Formats: sequence, structure tokens, C-alpha cells
Amino acid sequence: MVSAGRKERKTETERERSRRASARHLQDLRRAHGSPPPDVAVKQTANPVRLSGAPASSNCTSPGALCAELMS
Repeated sequence: MVSAGRKERKTETERERSRRASARHLQDLRRAHGSPPPDVAVKQTANPVRLSGAPASSNCTSPGALCAELMS
């Protein structure tokens, strides 16, 4: 059994057929359960705002000094 555009395999074993069938089944499950059902309310949350890094005027070069400066 070959879909259009695919070349038939020369060695088709039962194990290979079952492996491909299992892979197709897992893809179907992921597709079906990838998002919640339409009747389930999903809380929409915003993406968190990115925290700013060290101030541009900082002259600290070591991580310890930078941490001490940020904590004060």
C-alpha cells in the first residue's frame, strides 16, 4: 500500500509496517490533543514583561560587584 508520489519499498517487513503505523497514530493523538476541546474555557494570559538588565551607567565588570550594586 503506497500513497501517491511515494516509491514502494523493496523490503517491507511487518516490523517496519507496525513502526510506521504507530508513528502515524502518535501524530494523530498529538494533533487531536494538542489544544483543549472547544467547549473548555482557557484563561488567556499575557506574556510577562521582560525585566531590564543592568543599568547602562554601571561600571561593574565582575558579576559579584554587579550583584552588590543591583542589591543596594
